[in-house]
Amino acid sequence: MVKYVYGLLILFSATIALTAEPPTDKEGKLAQYRQGVWIMPDGSYAVYTDSHYFVLFASGDSTSANVYCGASQVRYHEKGMARKQVLRIRQNPGQELTFFKESAYLDAGKEQPMQIDPALFAPGSCNVKDGIIYDSITEIGSDYILLSSCNGDQEKIYRGGISVYLPAGGGEFYSYRIEK
Repeated sequence: MVKYVYGLLILFSATIALTAEPPTDKEGKLAQYRQGVWIMPDGSYAVYTDSHYFVLFASGDSTSANVYCGASQVRYHEKGMARKQVLRIRQNPGQELTFFKESAYLDAGKEQPMQIDPALFAPGSCNVKDGIIYDSITEIGSDYILLSSCNGDQEKIYRGGISVYLPAGGGEFYSYRIEK
């Protein structure tokens, strides 16, 4: 009898999970569409969580290495996504390795939450203030969100786990979510 009750509870829980509607608020949709492990065709990875964003990229060889590793705080908002880099390791081909670490966000070994100014989100644009990048929601479709980023670039993030980066200079660069 106990096994039967547990089985029904598991089946009921699975039914609720599979029929759950996606969030209807902009912040919830953006977080749901964005979060996960993403891979780009060049083999680089991006990982978005509730509060952080990580990028790992490497190409070339030991004589012409192109390496980028970064960690940022991220905050989703009904008007867009704010991000602030806290760690960066970068080497462009033919150049020295550079290192950046923002230590001001730590207090006694604890990370301080990123404070944002919602007024800096503006559809169709990107603002930067105090090291925080404000990517703004420009458009919301039935299954995508279009974010405007810096330098006129945009990113279309689909509910189904595909993201298309649209540089202002033209072209399309796809990313695929491989894990939620």
